[in-house]
Amino acid sequence: MTCDNSMEIFADAVSLGSNDNWKIATTFHIPGDTRVISVKGKDWGSQFGILGSFSNGLVTNESWKCSSVLYSGWNSPDFNDQLWPFAKVVGNHGDSPWGFIAGIAQTAKWIWTAGQDDDVYCRLNLQ
Repeated sequence: MTCDNSMEIFADAVSLGSNDNWKIATTFHIPGDTRVISVKGKDWGSQFGILGSFSNGLVTNESWKCSSVLYSGWNSPDFNDQLWPFAKVVGNHGDSPWGFIAGIAQTAKWIWTAGQDDDVYCRLNLQ
């Protein structure tokens, strides 16, 4: 998983760690009983996006939901994201200016909100 520019990843609201070098994918262990994966992304200017893949075949794509608004409990499995918009694909893995990030599946997409927001909150319900 990586984010242009920095990110923190959560499994059921528990932080698994962060990455502040978008050129290198960081591996995180997602517990098998996880109900929601969520990522807080931060853009420092220019390009932006979250890119990731998981050992079970899941990838970042338009099935994720992303918001620029920080809601209390946004990364909890009990949070209702029904009204959140789906993620916008801002690039394919390998596209310029990012290029190919080793360790991430080629089918993963760079995602973000529909706006050019500095802070984004993205999540994927697994159940």
